[in-house]
Amino acid sequence: MSTFRHFPLLLISFAGFSPAQTVPPAAPPAAPSPEKIQHLDKFVVSAGHDSKTLFDLAQGTSVLAGEELHRLAQSTLGETLNGVPGVSSTSYGPGASRPVIRGLGGDRVRVLDNGVGSLDASSVSPDHNTALEPLFASRIEVLRGPSTLLYGSSAIGGAVNVIDNAIPDAAADGRTSGALELRGGGAARERAAVVSLGGGEKSFAAHLNALQQKSDDLRIPGVARIDAGAPPNQPRGVLPGSDGSTFSGSLGAGLFWPAGRAGASLAYYDTDYGVPNGEDIRIRMRQTRLDLEGEVTQPFGVWRSAKVRVGLGDYTHAELGDGGSTVNTRFNNRAWEGRVELPHVAIGDVTGTIGAQAARSDFSAAGAEVVTPPSLTQSAAIFALEEMKLGSKATVQAGVRYEAQQVGLGDVDPALPRVPGYAARSGQVKRSGGLSGSLGLVVYPVKDWSVGASLASSERLPTAQELFANGPHGGTGAYEIGTSGLGRERSLGIDVSVRRRAGRVTGSLGAFVNRFRDYIFEQELPAGTIPAAKNPDGLTPFQFVAADARFVGGEAEIMIHLLETDRTRLHLELSADTVRAQQTTRNEPLPRIPPVRYGAQLIYEDGRWHAVIEGRHATAQHRIAATETTTPGYTLLNASVSFLIPTPRATYELFVRGKNLTDTTAREHGSFLKEFAPQPGRGVQGGVRLTF
Repeated sequence: MSTFRHFPLLLISFAGFSPAQTVPPAAPPAAPSPEKIQHLDKFVVSAGHDSKTLFDLAQGTSVLAGEELHRLAQSTLGETLNGVPGVSSTSYGPGASRPVIRGLGGDRVRVLDNGVGSLDASSVSPDHNTALEPLFASRIEVLRGPSTLLYGSSAIGGAVNVIDNAIPDAAADGRTSGALELRGGGAARERAAVVSLGGGEKSFAAHLNALQQKSDDLRIPGVARIDAGAPPNQPRGVLPGSDGSTFSGSLGAGLFWPAGRAGASLAYYDTDYGVPNGEDIRIRMRQTRLDLEGEVTQPFGVWRSAKVRVGLGDYTHAELGDGGSTVNTRFNNRAWEGRVELPHVAIGDVTGTIGAQAARSDFSAAGAEVVTPPSLTQSAAIFALEEMKLGSKATVQAGVRYEAQQVGLGDVDPALPRVPGYAARSGQVKRSGGLSGSLGLVVYPVKDWSVGASLASSERLPTAQELFANGPHGGTGAYEIGTSGLGRERSLGIDVSVRRRAGRVTGSLGAFVNRFRDYIFEQELPAGTIPAAKNPDGLTPFQFVAADARFVGGEAEIMIHLLETDRTRLHLELSADTVRAQQTTRNEPLPRIPPVRYGAQLIYEDGRWHAVIEGRHATAQHRIAATETTTPGYTLLNASVSFLIPTPRATYELFVRGKNLTDTTAREHGSFLKEFAPQPGRGVQGGVRLTF
């Protein structure tokens, strides 16, 4: 019962609301002809001043929402998105996982909480989880291309926006709505309870989210470790030290009037999880976060509207050794980020948004395994995203952003490797700036077809970790070394896609090329590079270095509408992605690049039943950096089924989901832990979801 020590409070909160009348879910719309079978009609709200469908964007974009999101949602963001075309995961055990887009991760992928940064330390290291809850999300949007300029130079690889309506964006109608979900089982024997409630009047709305979750050590096929130092008698069928628990919640409210709205939310995230790297490491993470939002919804002057959002976060996490009894290192990040967006009135055929963004991060670490010196990072940016229609056959989308950054340093090791002519010193302030721009074109050659192309030039400023890291990091089992004086990372990318939104076969095909100048990455160094006095545990040394690089790849997502009647749908969805990343300075592969992946899923729905059977295959990865090992391929079989029971007061959904039903051993090449922690073994999870 201690697992759900907060759950009685959730039930009391739930009982305090009277469920409103709920209309049974409608049957799927009739579609007697191929022209009425629609796809790619999901709206993307993070892509600029006006919501656009996937069909109308110049860049590759994915959206998870509704039944698909409920089925795929996991306890970490990376695993929730893993399998979306072009998106893989850092896969750092069940407790920590961050998305990797087209082979780019870390600080190159901005993780957003309702449009503002997550204000945590997840981009610093793959063993740090994101301080947000995917199970609260109402939709998750993955963006690449011109629209990412709205969110920062670190979105050079893409942006992931998790939208959870913590601050209500629309007035209530006097009724209370919400959802309660209980789930259990799976390879980690997960037990979870999720509550989401909303209500209010015509000028006021409130929203509550709460979650309690606990999981045991992960069940796996065979043994966990396959590295040279693996113990001879390690346990089979279990991943030791991979259990975890999470409690999180948010309470938000909004006021509404004819000319606008304003709101605020307070959120708390608390998680404790094991890092299964063979070192008996645990992480205890906490974040308290306040978000403020305001919007003017009526035109004023040359502006059609205005929107302001500010997030303030107090984040801390401790890396614990000896199974949680010793604090090795404690990280703190007190940060805020704010942005204002001003959509302007049409200037001829041109519409768009002008905006500004500012952020501040006071980051520090203390303990026996301090990797990065204390740093105060401040940034400010201005940006514009514009669109011009060329009749009914084409649309031009363009963006530009200038961002300035300064990093103030604490104690810096004078022996830190550095770029010739540059020396970092304690108390120094390093200033830099970067200009990024993009140009996109969407052409509609014939009905229900579009061709999108975008060209983007971006500059990313190096992080404090890349510049000044110098120490052991138990969470990754690495001795990390920065290179002071690293310059801006420049990229030039081309993205082309072809889409069809109606007919018996719909979907999209895309390809991209991204060339980098001074691409910053962690390069493994020879054993013994770090003196034993500094590295008594013999951790593998890695140094942040810069080299020119090229990324080439593509994604495909095709849906074949096998059966479409007024009540029944049967679809076959095919997907694939690939990325080939090369360090062109020395003409060798970059490390931890995902292999070619492809899959198929058969989807059936008839208004009450929803069933999916899915097969996913990852090929073996033989294109490896000099210090890597190859990774075998694998095939996973997944299935799920759900059934809706509508009543006059609410709708109940019963669901069963099976993952890796063939109990296949799968290891992710892009993970630092691939030789320590395989993917979950066979697991079957069941639950019930009540909506009203």
